[in-house]
Amino acid sequence: MKKDWIIWLTCVLIFLAGVTWGSIRLKTDFYTVDNIHDLFEILSSAATVVAVILAAFSINAWRSQIKAESDHELARKLAVSLINLKETIQSAYADMQFCRNNCIVGFEGLPPDLLRSVTNSFIVRMEKAKTQRADLQVLLIEARALWGDELSNSFGGIINICDEFYGCVRLFSAAIEPDVEFERVDLFKTRIIELGDKFELDGWQEGRILAKADELSKQAYEYIKSKLLR
Repeated sequence: MKKDWIIWLTCVLIFLAGVTWGSIRLKTDFYTVDNIHDLFEILSSAATVVAVILAAFSINAWRSQIKAESDHELARKLAVSLINLKETIQSAYADMQFCRNNCIVGFEGLPPDLLRSVTNSFIVRMEKAKTQRADLQVLLIEARALWGDELSNSFGGIINICDEFYGCVRLFSAAIEPDVEFERVDLFKTRIIELGDKFELDGWQEGRILAKADELSKQAYEYIKSKLLR
């Protein structure tokens, strides 16, 4: 709509310019060139005007190219981050499921050092997932500034799921502490099992983790792909 308004305004201005120039009476020798020197000056001036016009078109083309390259690079980074996020979700789910299963069958008979060693490896992955999420959020802030809120809103259902899975890991880590009260251990175990059941009801089930992640990220993936193909 805005472009149509500009086009009509340009047409009106061109028409008014034609009317103005048509009303001006020029001398019969107005277009007569006195000598070859004047002819070269006229051609030089015309060449300068043409060069300025071409430069303006070149600058606009350069700006469009720079913007397209910038959009493509940001979309590429987001695509890579999305793939990494899906892989991290699979690891986070496996860590959560280990904690849940041990709460169901009981972990009291297992060696405490073994449990602590395994849980510490989960925590290392949890911290890595936090860093990955922070990096992705920085990219989404940049995307919001350039493209609006559509992409960042489409990440809402998937960007925090790793942290939710690792909530069970944090509870399990607290439950296996040697000096924790028995009542609190039962409380932690119950909560871990409840969270695991909720994840399962939400569609996070063994063998369907990647499919669920694809489902939640489909809109974001399609948006990113559209930027890559431009």
